[in-house]
Amino acid sequence: MPWSVLAHGAGVDDLMRRVVHGERVTREAACQALADRLLVDDTVSEASVWAVPFLVEMGASYRVPADSRDRVIFLLAAMALASAGFTDDGKRTRRRWNALGRELPRRPPDWITQTRYEVAKGAPKVFEALAGAEVACSMALAIAVPEAVPRHVVAVAEALSSADRSPRLLALAARVALHLVSDTPITPTLLRGTAQCNQDLLRAFRDKAYPANQPPHVTLQLMGYRYAFLAAYEHTPHGEHRPDDGEEGPTITR
Repeated sequence: MPWSVLAHGAGVDDLMRRVVHGERVTREAACQALADRLLVDDTVSEASVWAVPFLVEMGASYRVPADSRDRVIFLLAAMALASAGFTDDGKRTRRRWNALGRELPRRPPDWITQTRYEVAKGAPKVFEALAGAEVACSMALAIAVPEAVPRHVVAVAEALSSADRSPRLLALAARVALHLVSDTPITPTLLRGTAQCNQDLLRAFRDKAYPANQPPHVTLQLMGYRYAFLAAYEHTPHGEHRPDDGEEGPTITR
């Protein structure tokens, strides 16, 4: 891939190599740098779209160290949930909805839709590689692209959703994934109950800090991603991942 000629693509190939090889501290730094390059303040670009197939291969390969694989899968999920995309002139075009909750057209090129499409297309390969693994990154990807979730991942989510056998935050993420996969109605009561488990999310919900007319399923996806990420990293120095205004997107670490 001629990464240097893609918008925001310079150095992506080197970062992906460093994600796979080297000492753990080197891989962690490369994962963060890759996220910063491909998801700039929750904004995807031309490079983001072209990088997805490579990230899918990394997320589906057991030759990639487990810590890097997890972060790559979280990055895929975060990119699928991006709230903005760069235009050719370097400005941002954001996800917006009308009063009926229908998504409004964006200025071309629509990297948001293209990135999400590529993640959904590649997600089955990642899910197949994860098999029955009860891991937070699998729930994050299921939350981001519920339309691509196979039955065996639904079974994993059903098992994880039992709080008496799973860590609390992971169980919450699993329940969100199940709601999204089943396509059941998402009510304000459900959103409020989901937000109750995190003070920042609850504050954002009460203050109506999410974008105007944002559909309930998108809000639930953002909440679920937060729980999945914290389930994996809440005990590390990098446990926070996005502000609560609905404008800034989830990154891998901070």
